[in-house]
Amino acid sequence: MPPPQAVPPNRFAVCRPLSSIVIRIMNKEEIALIISMLSFGVAALALGWNIYRDVILKPRLQVTVKKSLIAREGRPNTTHLMISGVNFGPGAIRLNIIRFMHSFIFSKLLKKWRHGVLIHDYRNPLSGQLPTSLEIGEKIDLIFPWDEECLCSSKPTHIGLADSFGRTHWASKKEVKKVIKEWEADFEN
Repeated sequence: MPPPQAVPPNRFAVCRPLSSIVIRIMNKEEIALIISMLSFGVAALALGWNIYRDVILKPRLQVTVKKSLIAREGRPNTTHLMISGVNFGPGAIRLNIIRFMHSFIFSKLLKKWRHGVLIHDYRNPLSGQLPTSLEIGEKIDLIFPWDEECLCSSKPTHIGLADSFGRTHWASKKEVKKVIKEWEADFEN
């Protein structure tokens, strides 16, 4: 019988943590390369966000349309159509004109929209004036007389404010329908 062979000393060694194995396997150049790749990824994300924020993400404007009552001391209360806009950012916005549109269910397919613009009443001292620039958080209220010939008489489906980027910020359809119904209740009976 041959004599038993000796067991190598490192065969039954205690396992080391994985982090020490990784560091021992990788040399300094590989670690520097991984850190450089991670920093490149962070820089690419920052560049992408800056492009999105400055080029793609334009200021948002919330437009509301409503029938409002204006009370003045010593004068009778008057009812007006009020179109308001609030700038929610991320930057300043320049508003140019009030737009309205008549559309129906298949208008996008048939491309038969009826557009119009509303010329602002510059004589009303209580109303905001267009064109105007709004910083973040600023609001403009445009006031029009509530009578038989106001904007509601043409029964638009959309009412909004156009900005300098060529986009129109529309009021919600629900608000527009509500104002039209209020106008019909006041003047079509």
